[in-house]
Amino acid sequence: MITMEKIDYVMDVTGSSYEVVRAALLDADGDVDKAINLIRNSVDTLSGKEKDDKKEFINFDDMEKAIRDLWEQGLANRLVVEKNGEVILSLSLAVSAFGAVLAPLAALVGVGAGLLNDYDFKLLTKDKQVIDLKEYIKENIKKHDRK
Repeated sequence: MITMEKIDYVMDVTGSSYEVVRAALLDADGDVDKAINLIRNSVDTLSGKEKDDKKEFINFDDMEKAIRDLWEQGLANRLVVEKNGEVILSLSLAVSAFGAVLAPLAALVGVGAGLLNDYDFKLLTKDKQVIDLKEYIKENIKKHDRK
């Protein structure tokens, strides 16, 4: 059973949002310790180093901004989500369907918010070039946010 006390406690310990904590508690069947470990072990940190200061996380807003940036530049043709080399989701980024494309991605990221590290997000360009979204966010989105 998931209670507000459990949610508040895990939020305080991990510094995660309500949505992430709720998803982790659901995945852990209400076990607080498992939820905390799930969040700590599966969130994708951009720094790659252990730091005492606040770590940077890739969240849905970062993903949306990266996809939108690349789409507006005319680079994005198809969004591919993979897990362990297997294609989980492959969506065309047609002009008229941009909002519809983000909905399944939001659902995927929302349901497995603590498991973002398990998935590879890639954009395919018209000339079949592959852009790794996590790397793009690290190099472009997060740099601009720091300024």
